[in-house]
Order: sequence, then structure tokens, then C-alpha cells
Amino acid sequence: MARKTSLLPSLLGVGVLLATVAPTSGCLFGGYDGVFFEEEDVRIEIPSSGFRADDIHGDAWWLINETTEHVNGWVTTVVETSGYVVEFLSNHRESGVDGTWRIYGPFDDQGGRDVAWLVRINGTDMDTSFEFLVAPKGTTSADEFEIMAEGSLTVEDELRFGNMRIDFDTIENFPDLDLTLLWSYAGDINIEFERNVDTGEKRIDLDFDGFVANRTGYLDDDHFESDETYAFHKAADGSGSFHLALMGEWDTYPYGWSGPEQERMQLDMVWTPTNEGRAFGTITEVEGKGDMLHGDLSLDECFDGSGYLTYRSLSELYAAEVPTYNFGDAAECVVALP
Repeated sequence: MARKTSLLPSLLGVGVLLATVAPTSGCLFGGYDGVFFEEEDVRIEIPSSGFRADDIHGDAWWLINETTEHVNGWVTTVVETSGYVVEFLSNHRESGVDGTWRIYGPFDDQGGRDVAWLVRINGTDMDTSFEFLVAPKGTTSADEFEIMAEGSLTVEDELRFGNMRIDFDTIENFPDLDLTLLWSYAGDINIEFERNVDTGEKRIDLDFDGFVANRTGYLDDDHFESDETYAFHKAADGSGSFHLALMGEWDTYPYGWSGPEQERMQLDMVWTPTNEGRAFGTITEVEGKGDMLHGDLSLDECFDGSGYLTYRSLSELYAAEVPTYNFGDAAECVVALP
């Protein structure tokens, strides 16, 4: 199946941006303790190590793996790089207080961007809330700053849980913060996670709130939007599940089977502790809107513990377009459809 325009890789630039302003765990803010996200808190881990010979690919698995790789790229960058803001805050007392909030700044960007920052911190080394606000370079009035990202983290023994909201409308207001080419964004993404450090169990949810992404291409524009959820869960025994859904224009995927109208794509995967699993994808019309060649499309595939396909099935009318696509027996799949 063809691999063309992809929405989530473009979000990598957002992670690079946030890396310059997001603190890591174990930081001091002017002498105050604070607890913050760690890379492992928000890293999605699907079965992939050593997977896939070059000549055998599962298309649903491939899309999920690509999505995971790029989401990890921009989400974990938020927490794996301390950035200059943490260094600045660790060497300075707060410039003011607002109730229980400690205020740092405003201060101009030290990386050459035409922006100024204002950071708000609240809490202790067990429970910390934070806000990162941005304004044009040289701004000194706190009222002129806009929230770019905010969240909180709590640590209770081996359990860590927290959330972060990223405001793409704010990012779009400042050209120096947009590190992507040809893409524009609107809306919010809300990240929530819970991780048990001892057992390894982890849950990550990304809620899209009026999220819109537009790509201006050389020959064709693409429009994606979602108010749905990107969800990942890994159990203590290593088994897990994945889910993503969004509206988009799939006219270049797969095989040009869709036109310029939007349809809903959903990707799901479940796997066992030994990495055997099943991946399932659909592209469907919503409220009668869509222009897929043969209507709704579905793809089902199973893989063994080394990642090799054991079964693959495409919707009948689409399979007729690619006669050699379907193979294997669904009865032999280790994991049943949910």
C-alpha cells in the first residue's frame, strides 16, 4: 500500500520547540524543588524491536509504528531536553508571586527567537504545576503573555501521573515558534499519563480538542482534524493496546483510492507479552461524507513474536484491486479482534 502524506511527522517541530522551554525531573527553581515529566512517562512502546524484514511489511502496523515514532519524537522531546529556561530558573529566585504560584520572568528568549517567556511554578517535589507563556520579544507586561503549554505532575511512591496541554493557536501566533514547513495548526492537544515505575505499567492518552492541521503542498493541500483520542496502554506483563482516530484527506493513500473529501481513519493494535499481535485499520465515511473508490475500507493483519505477518486481509472490493494482497488464515491469529 502506498505511503504518502503523513500528518504526525510534521508535529516533530513542535517537540523541538517545546524542548527549549520544558523542564525535566529533579530541577530546582531558584532553590525550590519541583517534580517534572521524565522521558519514560510519555514514551509509547509498541512491539517493534527487531521487527519486519524489508520485504514483508504489515501496512496497519507500519502506519502505527510511524505514528508512534513521530509522536515520541515531539512528546518526549518536551521532557528529555532541559533547555535554557531550566538553567535560567535554577540560577534565579522568582521575580514575583501570585498566591502560591512563583513567577519567573518575563525574560527574552536566549536562543535568538523573537519572543519573550514567562514561567509560573506551583507545588513541591511531590506535586508540581507549571505554565509556560509567550509574548513578543521585549514584552514586560504579564497581561500580554499567552499560554503555550501548561500541566502538572504528581508522584506517589512508585506511581507517577500528570498532564500537559499544548495550545497550537498560541504557537501559530509566533512565527519563530513554528519549526515545521508547509504546516499550520489550530486547537489543543491534551496529554495525560500514568506510569508505575516498579511494574512498568503505563497509560498515555492524547485528547485532540478542536485540533486542525493544514498542509500546503506543491500540487495538493491536505486538511486533517480531530476531536478524538490517541491512546496507549502497556500492562505490567508487556502486553498492550494502541488506538488513534482522526479525520483527513486520504487522496494519496492508498493507491489513490480516495478523492479530496475527508474520511475518518482509525488504527488499533493489541499484542501479547511475547509481542504476537493484531493490527486493524479502517477508513470510513462520516455522516455520508467521503469519496472512497469502493466505500468504507478495512484492513486486518496479524503478526508473530518476531513481527512477521501471519495473516492479512483487505476489504473485498479493494482486495480485488490487489489480487495478491490477502493471505493466511484468521483462525491462526493469536489475538482475536476486539
